[in-house]
Amino acid sequence: MLRVYSTHLIAFHSESFARGACGSGLSTMCAMWRDSSVRLAEAPADAARRRLVLLLRSSIERGDYPSGRLPAEARLMQLTGETRAVVRDALNELAEMRLVQRSPGLGTTTDVLPSIFSLREFHGVDGVPRQSVYPVETDRTVIPTPPAVARRLPGCGPEVLRVEHLSVALSFPGAVTTDYFRFPDAAALVDAEFGHNVYAYMANAGLSVKSSELVFGATAADEYAARVLQMPPGAPLLTIDETMFDADDRAICFATIWQRADRVRYFGRRGVPAPSGGQARGAETDLDDGTWLRGDEEGHRPRRS
Repeated sequence: MLRVYSTHLIAFHSESFARGACGSGLSTMCAMWRDSSVRLAEAPADAARRRLVLLLRSSIERGDYPSGRLPAEARLMQLTGETRAVVRDALNELAEMRLVQRSPGLGTTTDVLPSIFSLREFHGVDGVPRQSVYPVETDRTVIPTPPAVARRLPGCGPEVLRVEHLSVALSFPGAVTTDYFRFPDAAALVDAEFGHNVYAYMANAGLSVKSSELVFGATAADEYAARVLQMPPGAPLLTIDETMFDADDRAICFATIWQRADRVRYFGRRGVPAPSGGQARGAETDLDDGTWLRGDEEGHRPRRS
């Protein structure tokens, strides 16, 4: 927050300076200052590259190239109407992002296999989601309750059960999750089989989730995260805090999650339906039925041929 306010103060004083400058007869400088289009101008070729990079990245991360091979440069030129220079620069930028590999004679390929999660399933409130996170458990220990966890689990005791796992699909570690369970309320989890995701783990111990909260953020991978998730330091990470509540609306679990931004996508859809069956006009409905239109029973993972 301090950074935001400081930025605003700088902008305020700068504008005050500009107004003073205008009074001094520097009208041209003031016009440029006030006209954001001058300061934010973007060359047409740069805009074309940026847009093409974003579109190709979206296609890669949504599994639109199940064979792992992107169209050739000439074909991309036909499909997009862009020049060879724009197409080549866009592909080179994707290579710098480590989303594609470019090899003479082999073209442009990608080994990115993103998991596409339904946000509705990710909340875990409709029973155990079918999607597997391919867990590799690394820790299951009763520990003193950390202060941050105590704030998320009001009324919890002096100890919590910490359970940590990696999500490893096709030998690619995509996430590391640390769950803190209220203890001894969740004592049955100590000896329960983990299963294919955390909700299966809880179900194996007789626990269920009535509601959950998700808070998404982003950060750059530090040295530890880069080592654990086999990614370059500084690469983008999604950060997720999740709090799960039981049937009595008690917070029973708080989780912190680091996810590789190039290994996961989230899907959600909401809308306002036409009035029917007594439903009030304007009432929102969840149109995400827990499936992904390109998905399959193995957890929405695109297949390679």
